Amino acid sequence: MVVRRMKPLGFTLDETRELLTAVDRLAADRPGTDTELDPDERAALVSRVHRYEQAAAERVAELRAQLTRAEEFAQSLRTRLAAAPA
Repeated sequence: MVVRRMKPLGFTLDETRELLTAVDRLAADRPGTDTELDPDERAALVSRVHRYEQAAAERVAELRAQLTRAEEFAQSLRTRLAAAPA
């Protein structure tokens, strides 16, 4: 499911794997157990996930801009067709 969501945003499989690994490690972090992350590792993982969130937001904005241009183009074609003699 994550791959399907990341692929349209242009993320590679390696990037997807890296993100999933970071998210999984953070999810498994249990203080006081053998899965507890040290603070530096936790901070690095959170930073990595944050970078992916920022990259995803930027790519979504780019896609929205492309969609807006495409919609404007389609509307201009509709306008031309409506004005053309039948």
